[in-house]
Amino acid sequence: MDQNIQFSEANHSWSDIPEWARFMIEFGYIWQNNISENRRIVLISMPCDSAGSGLIALGAIRKYLEDSGANDIEFHRQRIRDEEKKKLKDRRILLYTNCSKYKFRYHRKDDDDGYDQIVRILRARKKSIPCPYYKVDLKNVYFEGEPCLTGHKLPYGDIYRNLLEQGGKVQDSNLKETYSGVCLAGRTMGENTTRDILSRIRLHSGPEPVQLDQLLSVHDWSCEKISRLSFFNSRTKKIDRQSAPLRLVVADGDAAFLKVYENKDLFGECDIIAVIDRTLERDRLDAIVEKMNEQAQWYLPENILPGNLPSIPKGISLAIWKKR
Repeated sequence: MDQNIQFSEANHSWSDIPEWARFMIEFGYIWQNNISENRRIVLISMPCDSAGSGLIALGAIRKYLEDSGANDIEFHRQRIRDEEKKKLKDRRILLYTNCSKYKFRYHRKDDDDGYDQIVRILRARKKSIPCPYYKVDLKNVYFEGEPCLTGHKLPYGDIYRNLLEQGGKVQDSNLKETYSGVCLAGRTMGENTTRDILSRIRLHSGPEPVQLDQLLSVHDWSCEKISRLSFFNSRTKKIDRQSAPLRLVVADGDAAFLKVYENKDLFGECDIIAVIDRTLERDRLDAIVEKMNEQAQWYLPENILPGNLPSIPKGISLAIWKKR
């Protein structure tokens, strides 16, 4: 961990990143190397309530910033082109970065020159009326309510680069491109509760400290145009976007884990890492144990942990199950 990074939680004084937080960041960073065809489920037990899930997600973000292919470009184009299968009035509203004052819907791909066509929407008497067509590169088009595919560079490059002593090189292009392969599943009490817990942690590696919720670049939490982390609202059971295939979801708490695990459509293939407070009521902890016991015919416990994992600090325990 680079000594230039300073850590503060709940407005306490600045210090080096504590051992438990360093473990979480490194675990999220290293886990990408353990993703395989055989899905894994990881339960990390903490001695108290914490922002551990956000730190794991930050580590995963840092890892994928090194991968020049970690972006949504090809999946993004296909999602928009799939809109052509719907009736025009049912197609989702699009925004165009080169013409921000209008809204659009997808029209079709132009086979002659390879560009795509979008159609502008005018509002008149509360009806949507198609108007002029625009030929566009879909990199510059995005769904309303979602991040841009490309945009201004995230301003947290120094913290990302200095986060790990042994980290690989951050690709500058990734700081300007959205990626949706990692997801954070928030607490079932609501999105604001999750964000509040995460915002209590601040990191410092420059003129101004940055809160953890900002570093995660969740679209609805950020003033930035791009996002490197998708978000699943465990209370509403909705994800903010579905672009690149999910490789990892980090669940914040026992209830979020159960919501994620039961949602086979969204999360049936990706790895799950859940951070759980073991001071919870006994019946809630028992529900987790019961759920994993039910999966015994499909999952095997890994008694030998992957050798590349960081040393586990005192007070933290973890268990891993691997799909048969």
